[in-house]
Amino acid sequence: MTKKMFDGAKELALSKGKKLMVIGDPCSGNYFRFMSRFFPNCEHGDVTVDLYGCDSCTKMDINDIGSWNVFEDGSFVIMETGVLGFSKDIVKVLAEIKRVSGGDFLSAGGNRGLTWELFLYRTYSKDLVYSMSPFDSRVDEYYSGLKLGRKGSFRVKF
Repeated sequence: MTKKMFDGAKELALSKGKKLMVIGDPCSGNYFRFMSRFFPNCEHGDVTVDLYGCDSCTKMDINDIGSWNVFEDGSFVIMETGVLGFSKDIVKVLAEIKRVSGGDFLSAGGNRGLTWELFLYRTYSKDLVYSMSPFDSRVDEYYSGLKLGRKGSFRVKF
């Protein structure tokens, strides 16, 4: 799914004459990092945002709403690779993504499956809150996902 979404975001950025922002370091941060090395499913964008990213990344906490101010309104197509699962206030983070993207936003979503949603996510990070559903602003109206640990779900109109 990530490769398909990334290719769509890259194509959309080219067609609209916008820069591409990737949220999530394609070099690391992947649960199955060794597979990404041999079968990459995403690349860096013109700007790649990740709190713990590689040297090519802009080190930014997506939850620091003030840090989004460095990006102009409508200046990017944004592709997200599961980092929004760490959102502390998903509505505020999505509002910044919508502002910066002008509505051009694609998300590969997060890991799914009962075992992941109940237990395995804890082996990844204690800060992971959500598992997102894939989202493509060209066809989807609502961004949604599950609160991990079977603590409910959310659905936000984008």
